[in-house]
Amino acid sequence: MTLGKYHDDEEPEKVDITPPPSDDESDARGNSPESVGAMLRLTLWIAFAAWIFNFDHGYTGAILIMPSYKKAFGTCTTHLLNPSTGAIVEHCTITPIQQSLISLNYLFTGIGGGLSGVTGRYTGRRGGIQIGCLLAIIGAAGMLGTGAGQAGSFTHYMICKCISAVGLGQLSASSLTYSSECIVASKRGVSLGLYNIGLALGNVASSAVCAGSAQLEPHNNWQWKTPILCQIPMGILLGAGILMFPESPRWLLNQGEGKEKDARRALSILYRISPSSSAITSQIEEIKNHIKAERMIAASTSWFQIYQKKQIRRTCTSALIMVGMSITGIQFVQPYATTFLRGVGISNPYLINVIIGLCILGGSCLGPFAVEYGGRRLSILGGYSAMAACMLTLSSVSTALGPEGASKMVIVVLLSLWSFVFGGTIAPSAGLASVEMHSVSLRTYGQANTTILYGLFSFGATFWTPYMLDPAHGNMGPNVGYFYAAVTVVIACLVFVLVPETAALTLEQIDDVFNSGVRPWKTSMTENKAIARARIQALSGE
Repeated sequence: MTLGKYHDDEEPEKVDITPPPSDDESDARGNSPESVGAMLRLTLWIAFAAWIFNFDHGYTGAILIMPSYKKAFGTCTTHLLNPSTGAIVEHCTITPIQQSLISLNYLFTGIGGGLSGVTGRYTGRRGGIQIGCLLAIIGAAGMLGTGAGQAGSFTHYMICKCISAVGLGQLSASSLTYSSECIVASKRGVSLGLYNIGLALGNVASSAVCAGSAQLEPHNNWQWKTPILCQIPMGILLGAGILMFPESPRWLLNQGEGKEKDARRALSILYRISPSSSAITSQIEEIKNHIKAERMIAASTSWFQIYQKKQIRRTCTSALIMVGMSITGIQFVQPYATTFLRGVGISNPYLINVIIGLCILGGSCLGPFAVEYGGRRLSILGGYSAMAACMLTLSSVSTALGPEGASKMVIVVLLSLWSFVFGGTIAPSAGLASVEMHSVSLRTYGQANTTILYGLFSFGATFWTPYMLDPAHGNMGPNVGYFYAAVTVVIACLVFVLVPETAALTLEQIDDVFNSGVRPWKTSMTENKAIARARIQALSGE
């Protein structure tokens, strides 16, 4: 039984209602206007957390090409611009390793996500979000104090950056958990869609701020410090504003019987019905039963089971989906778009970076519909096919036309199209499909394994990109598209062979698909809808 739903055949002593369904029952499904409004407000606030999370990832790469950032942390030399006038020009550069070290952001974000499980256990979901905000604020404030030209300034900057990343990882993990425990099942699809839109908006906002601050004087440190400064008021607003919402009822009941009154009050706020109503009593009993079942499963399962013969395929399939997303180009396009565009001669890379962010946002708005009605498998395969075509065409046109003229416009158009496709297919489907691949009893361990691998490969993809683009090392320029096109084709082939269609199925039915031995390429949305209809008819017959 899912949160917010219960049936007429439930035992009276547990639910304390009799058919026909009362208004309270409808309200507890989250269908009343008041309940929908309450959950929408909560969802929008969680989307704001996603905004803050991706805002950091957005500006981290964009500031690398700012003259003031290079002067603050790089090596500067002076030379005569015009010997006849004696004009002197200062030229500052940062090394590829300094660019690559921003990839540590992903490792420490993963550490923060892991720590959220510990802190959230004692402070609650809201407390976990507030701790994340606090660490992000401390890290941002520390970064603002660096860059004055002192020895070791870059080291201090990276230490503060890592502190901020731990906070952002804590913020992301806590906010997603909080949302999943407070939003009824029928509204979680909308919640996920708005969360992805929040991520895309954060990227657009950081690109826009960088485009504006880049107009400051090249020697002004606020050129690169402005986007960092923005994190402080946003963190304060989110951390304080989360107190407008109740604590997670599930977390409260996990603390013992003494918290049942608080859990009733929290559900009452979310559903906008009386805390003593029969519908709230039903929800309380359901959550208690789920908690009891989960504790029994946890006692009988272990981490090592996800690597056993029966589960290894599902473990690898989930990891493939998330690792594929991290190495097929997003860690090139999002952090290093400005570096790449400047390298190929684009005069205003900051403006193009804003356009790329808007394209991801546009795709994110359509993504939930593609995933829900087109299916996970089809969305991933279609997305990778289009992305590979974009990267291959980008490099091919640049090779044929040379680095000047029309090839620059082609690069901008195809990067924008790539971003729209990614936002509308891979971004919304990968996170959802990867979770669905695990068995019900091992989902916690399996997704933790997937998250760790995703962090490691994201770190690697972000680390190697500056070396691919740097003139003194890879110097690939537009030819980088050949590399990412090839990687995308390989991932798409593996997805075709290993990833089944899971849309429209319950988690238990997905278990049946894997246990049946049916080949992934023989699964389809049509077949899944037929399975779902048969289940509904069977329940109606009962």
